[in-house]
Amino acid sequence: MYKRIISLAPSNTEILYALGAEDRLVAVTRYCDFPEDAKKKPRIGGWLDINEKLILEYNPDLLLTSTFVQNNINKKYKKLGMNIVAVMPTTLKGVFDSIEKIGKLVGKENESNQLIDVMKNKLNEIENKVKKAKNKPRLYIEEWHKPPTVSGNWVPTLVKTAGGDYGLIKAGVHSKEVTTEQIKKYDPEMIVVSICGMADKVPKEWITKREGWQNLSAIKNDRFYVFDDSLLNRPGPRLTIGLEELAKAVHPECFD
Repeated sequence: MYKRIISLAPSNTEILYALGAEDRLVAVTRYCDFPEDAKKKPRIGGWLDINEKLILEYNPDLLLTSTFVQNNINKKYKKLGMNIVAVMPTTLKGVFDSIEKIGKLVGKENESNQLIDVMKNKLNEIENKVKKAKNKPRLYIEEWHKPPTVSGNWVPTLVKTAGGDYGLIKAGVHSKEVTTEQIKKYDPEMIVVSICGMADKVPKEWITKREGWQNLSAIKNDRFYVFDDSLLNRPGPRLTIGLEELAKAVHPECFD
């Protein structure tokens, strides 16, 4: 059972806290901002600009990474002989599998199973609430703005669970660039902006004043929302919070 862990991804940090294994965390990244206590942990850099000297000083018995973005990081520290484990979910099932995997690594199997059950129960609860909805509006969720990038991975599943239609990308596919022509043809009825690293501070004008987007149904009908990106883009326990916020935006009539 690992006792000195460095988390190199915010999602892994959140999972470890949710499992009650935060005492094992000897260092995290500067993006590990939840829960509040995580901000007090020593910092060793970001996603890629990791301070190797600090890594060695903290002498971890486990490094935890996430997403394909850190592939080179995995290779680098394996070559240095360090124990490094990557969890790379691209689907909601993958998120559950990563929670289970981390639970086993820290001897918290029961806690991880309980967390997964709580998340699944919340998913089912929200799905049942929106079943009575009469329509499924077309959604576009933007993960990045330069270039415009539609959210993929587990987000399509969240949209479907929230009672929406998501026709620009399928679950399990990495987020991808979209053109103005694709957006105009799809004509989303709702737009959700969830820009990585921006929390909920994105100016609406980034979308509403974008050339060629003014005549979209979502813009004309003012169905535009800014979400804290960590609730949709971060593959951890708070995805259920993001899902509930999304469902309330898509079908407010189901939550009266």
